[in-house]
Amino acid sequence: MHVTTDTLVSALRDEGFRITAARRAICAVLAESHEEHLTALDIRTRAVERSGVEIDQSTVYRTLDVFGDLGWLHHVHLGHGPGIVHLVEETDHHHLVCDSCGKSVDVPLNEVEELFNELGNRYGFAPTSVHFALVGTCADCAQLEADQS
Repeated sequence: MHVTTDTLVSALRDEGFRITAARRAICAVLAESHEEHLTALDIRTRAVERSGVEIDQSTVYRTLDVFGDLGWLHHVHLGHGPGIVHLVEETDHHHLVCDSCGKSVDVPLNEVEELFNELGNRYGFAPTSVHFALVGTCADCAQLEADQS
C-alpha cells in the first residue's frame, strides 16, 4: 500500500490540525519518499524547496510526532548521526547499517523474530521495538579492509 499526500493530510485534519502549506508540503515529501530513510532536516529542506515557504523545524517535528503516534511513521537510529524516519507502508523491519559507508539494509521482522524470541526467553524480556539498527560492516567495506591489510 502506498500512502498518498491526501491520506497524510486527512490524518492530520482528523487529529485537529489546520492544514497549512507547510504541513501539506511535509506530507508530500513523506508520501513521495516512501522508500527512503530521511532525517527531519532532510524533510524540512525538501518541503521548503517544494512549497517555497519557510518552514520552522518545530513544525516538522510536531508533524512527524503525530504520524508516529498514529503508527504511520517509524523513527529509527541508524548508528551515528541523527535519527531517520520512514513511512510504515510495508511490513515492519529492522536495519543493518554499515559503520564505514553508511549503507542501510532493511531486514524483514520475521527474519529476526526467532532471535528476538530466543533473547526474550533467555532474559525474560519481550523486545517490541523497531527503533534501532544493528551496526557493523557490509561485505563491500569488509573486502576493502581485507584488501588494504
